[in-house]
Amino acid sequence: MNVAQLIDNGVPADEAGPIAAHWTWVYDGIREELNQRVKTAKTLGGDPARLQELRRELGQLDRCTHRACTQSPPGFSAHAALRLIQETLRYLPLELQGDTHRLAALLADWARVVQARVEREVHRG
Repeated sequence: MNVAQLIDNGVPADEAGPIAAHWTWVYDGIREELNQRVKTAKTLGGDPARLQELRRELGQLDRCTHRACTQSPPGFSAHAALRLIQETLRYLPLELQGDTHRLAALLADWARVVQARVEREVHRG
C-alpha cells in the first residue's frame, strides 16, 4: 500500500501519507508473524484457516485489491482495514503491538472522518 494507491482510492493526500507510512512500517512484520503462526498451527495439528484468511485479506489490502476497496464506488476501506488490524493484534508479539496500535489509531481516525462524511451526506439528502 502506498500513498498513490490510497489517493486513487479516495483518501486525501494529508491522510494517505501517515496511513501508508505506518502500514509499510508494520505490514511485513505482521505478515511474517502470521506466516509463522500458520506453520506452527499446521505442525501442531491445529486449524490455521482463520490465520490464512486474515493473512490473505491483509495482503489484498496491501495491494488495494480487497473487496471493500474495489466496490462501487471504489475507495480505500478504513473500516475493513481497522477490523483486520484489530483482529491481527491478538496474534502479534509485544514488539509488534505498539506500532500496530498506532496504525489502528490512524485507521480509526480516518474511519471516523468517513463516517461523519456519510452522515452529513445522508442529512443533506
